Amino acid sequence: MPHLPQNDDISLTYFKKDFEKYSWKSLSHDAAAGLSVAMLTLPQAMAYALVAGLPISCGLFAAIFSSIIVAIFGSSRHLIVGPSNAIAILVQAGISGVLFTYFRDVTGPEKSTLILQILTQLLLLVAAIQILAAFFKLGRLTHFVSHSVVVGYMSGVALALIINQLFILLGMDVPSTVTSLFERGIYIFGHLDTMHWPTATIGIGCFVVLVFLKRISRKIPAGAIMLAIVAICAYLIDHSLSYLALKEAFQIDISWIGKIVQDISTVGDTRGNDLIPQLSLPYFNPGIMNGLLPVAFAIALLSVMETASTAKSIGANSGQHLSINQEIFGLGLGNLFSSLIGAMPMSGSPSRSSLNYENGARTRLAAVFNSISVALILLAFGFLVKRIPVASFAALLIVSSASVVNFKQVSICLKATRSDAFVFILTLLSCIFFSLDMAFYIGVVMSITLYLKKSAVPQLVEFTVDEGGNLHSIDHHNLHEPRKIRFIKVEGELFFGAADLFQTALKAIAEDDTTTRVIILQLKNARDIDATACLAFQQLYNYLRSSGRYLIGCGLTHQIWDVLSDSGMIELIGKENLFIFDERHPYLSVQRAFSKAHELLKQDAIVSNNYKEEVNIIPSISTITSKPPIDSAVQNSSS
Repeated sequence: MPHLPQNDDISLTYFKKDFEKYSWKSLSHDAAAGLSVAMLTLPQAMAYALVAGLPISCGLFAAIFSSIIVAIFGSSRHLIVGPSNAIAILVQAGISGVLFTYFRDVTGPEKSTLILQILTQLLLLVAAIQILAAFFKLGRLTHFVSHSVVVGYMSGVALALIINQLFILLGMDVPSTVTSLFERGIYIFGHLDTMHWPTATIGIGCFVVLVFLKRISRKIPAGAIMLAIVAICAYLIDHSLSYLALKEAFQIDISWIGKIVQDISTVGDTRGNDLIPQLSLPYFNPGIMNGLLPVAFAIALLSVMETASTAKSIGANSGQHLSINQEIFGLGLGNLFSSLIGAMPMSGSPSRSSLNYENGARTRLAAVFNSISVALILLAFGFLVKRIPVASFAALLIVSSASVVNFKQVSICLKATRSDAFVFILTLLSCIFFSLDMAFYIGVVMSITLYLKKSAVPQLVEFTVDEGGNLHSIDHHNLHEPRKIRFIKVEGELFFGAADLFQTALKAIAEDDTTTRVIILQLKNARDIDATACLAFQQLYNYLRSSGRYLIGCGLTHQIWDVLSDSGMIELIGKENLFIFDERHPYLSVQRAFSKAHELLKQDAIVSNNYKEEVNIIPSISTITSKPPIDSAVQNSSS
C-alpha cells in the first residue's frame, strides 16, 4: 500500500503559515486570549520557581522570554509553554543532589550563585538533548513510553506537591534526614504541634479563598485574584500607621507579619526584581556532568511528552496538523535561550493551553501576547508581588495539584489491562518511596520492558487457500489436521527479540506434523527483520532441508527482500522459492507460492515412484538368477 507523506521536517520559518491571511480580527482574538492566560501564567510561574528552589525571576524569565522562542519555532498555534510542576520538582531534585554531592560546604550568597550556575548547565544539557532528538527525528520514541507511566508519574508529582507544600503552608521546617515522600508524610502528621500558627493561618486562609473562588466559577483566574488580595493586604499592613501605632502602644510582637510578607522577595533571589535578563554563556563544569545527565534526560523526555500530549489534545479539537519534531525543536531552542538568561526549563501547560484555545486564540501570537501581558502586569504591580507571603503560593500549589491528576485517565489505566495497572501502580509507588527522577526512570524502563515483551511474540496464523488464492482461516479444532502444504501468515515484529520465538514456533509445527512437506510463510505483515531473524530463517531452512522438506516465502516487501538479499538468504533459499508482494495484484504472490509448492510435491512424487519401481525391480531380477522360494522373494521386497 502506498504510504501517505508526512511532513515532519525541521523548519526555521514554520510560523509563516500563521500570517499568510492574518487580520485585525485575529489580532484582537489573540490579544484577548493572551491577556486572560497571563492571569494564570503569572502566579504559576512564580510558584513553580519556588518549588524548584529558585528565584522567582527564573520562572518569570521563562514565562516572558523563553516561551516566545518556543511559540515562534514550534508547530502548534495554541500551545502555551512555561514552567510546570513536574519539571520544577525534577529541577529541585537535580540541583539539590549536585549541591549535596559536590558542594556540600558552600553556603550563603555563594550557594545562591552556584544554584543559578548549575541551572544554566542543566538547561544546556536539556536543550542539546532536545535539539539533537529533533534533528534525528526521534519524536516517535515517545510512543514507546506508556501513557500509564505519565499518569502514574503525574499522580506522584501531585502527591509530592501536596506533601512538600504542607511544610511551607504550616510553617514547618523540613529536616534534612527525611527525603522520601513517605517519610515526609509521616513526619508532618507526627509533628503538627511544631507548626507556626501565624504562617498556618495565612496559608489556610488563602486555601479557603481559592476553593471558594473556584466554586463560584472555574473560568475566573482564582489564583491571580487570591494573590492580588493577599499582596494588597500585606502592602497595606506593612505601610500602615495603625500597624506602627499598635506595635508601639501595646508592645505586641507582630514582627512575624513582616517576615512572612518579605519571604517572597528574599528566597534565593540574588537578582532582585529586575525584569531584564542579562545574557551570558552557560556555566559548564565537566565534574558535575554525571550528576546532571540523568536529570537532564528525565527533564528533556518528560518535557517532550507533556508538550506532545498537550499539543495533540488541542490539535484534535482545532484540526491542526502538528509536527512533533518541530515542537521538540522549538522546546530545545527555548531551553537553550533559558540557559543564556538563567530561566527555568519549560514544557507544554495543559491548563494554560486549554484556556488559550477556549478564549478564542487564532495563532501563535496569542502566546506572544501572553508573555507581553505577564511583563506588563509585573511592571505595573511589581511592588506588590514582593509582598506576597510564601504560604500563599503553597496554598495555590496545593489547590492546583488536584488539576494535575486526571482521575478519568487514572481509572482507565487501572481497568484497561493488567500491564497498564501494574505500570501505573509501580510508578506511583516509586514516587512515594524513591526520588522522583528515579521513579520516572523506573516507570519508563518497565513500560519499555512490557512493550518489548509483547512485541517479541510474533503472531503465526495458519490459513488455507482456495483455487482463487483467497485466504480462509482454519478453525482451531482442525488446526492439527495433517496437511502436506501449510500456509502460515507471519504478523508482528521479527527483530532480534522475537526471532528465537519465531523459529521455535515454526520448528514445533514441523516436528509435530511429519506429513507436512512444504511450509509457506507469508511475510507481508512482518516488520523489522534484522540479522537475528535472518539467522533464524537459515536454521529453519537447514532443518527442513535435512528432513527433505521445503521452505517458501511469499508476500515479501521490498524492504524484506533487501535485508534477505544483503544477508545472503536469497541465494540460500533460492529466488525461485521467494515471491515479492505486488500491490496491484495482492493475491498473486500467494498463488505463485502454492503453484511452486505443488510443483515440489509432484517432483517428490516422481522421485518416490521411481524409487519404488527400482525397489520392485530388484526381487524380479533375483528371482531369475537364483530362483528363491516365493516367501523369500516377498520378504526381500517388503524389506
